[in-house]
Amino acid sequence: MTIFKIGGKEYKVQYGYNTFCDTDLMDRVQDMTTIFSEGNPDMGKVRSLFVVSRELFFVGLQKYNPVESVQVAGDLLDQYNAEAPEGESRNMMDIFNMLTNELTEEGFLSGMISDSQKKAAPAKKKA
Repeated sequence: MTIFKIGGKEYKVQYGYNTFCDTDLMDRVQDMTTIFSEGNPDMGKVRSLFVVSRELFFVGLQKYNPVESVQVAGDLLDQYNAEAPEGESRNMMDIFNMLTNELTEEGFLSGMISDSQKKAAPAKKKA
């Protein structure tokens, strides 16, 4: 679980089965992971990064801190960014990375990904 502290309140972000069954966020997140790999992205891709990040945040909030709309989730992200202590980076790439880390490495997907990586690794030969 990832916790965002915004306006003196803790907002818990966690993803579950419904995230994958009810949305196309996994596919869209995968598309966004390559956004800066080819140099400077076009503004359409940057906009997509903002849209996907806001939706990821919105969906992740639903279990513990449901908000009424993606617009409210976007307002919370604006506030989170505005409240950043001096010297702490909270740009959209930082937020996207936090959310995708929760999605793939901290959440219930982490075990599945870890298990599949172990199975894909070549077995060591005994001498």
